[in-house]
Amino acid sequence: MKRSSRAMRSLVLSRMFDLLDQTYGIDIDREEFVGERASLHEIDAVLAFKSDPHLDELRGALERIDDGSYGVCIGCKMDIDQRLLDEEPARRICPKCEKEYNRSPSACMETHMLR
Repeated sequence: MKRSSRAMRSLVLSRMFDLLDQTYGIDIDREEFVGERASLHEIDAVLAFKSDPHLDELRGALERIDDGSYGVCIGCKMDIDQRLLDEEPARRICPKCEKEYNRSPSACMETHMLR
């Protein structure tokens, strides 16, 4: 069963907070950051000048939650298993498409990823 967008947002924000705290030692209350009180604008202000690909991936996950495309594989457009999203909340590709991509990245990009 898929989690609500609110639950997934909390999971993504929790991972983002942990990464920010470990990497930058931010001075922000966890509950305020992870709770529903932080807007994307406020999150962007916290992320300003922080160059980290993992933060970028998590920020992208928040955008996908907001636009309704979160949890949908960018290759085959099928839902990504909830257990995989729980482990890796910024995940954008299902295991089948990931395997296909790893086998032949250029062919996969031409046929699936650029749709």
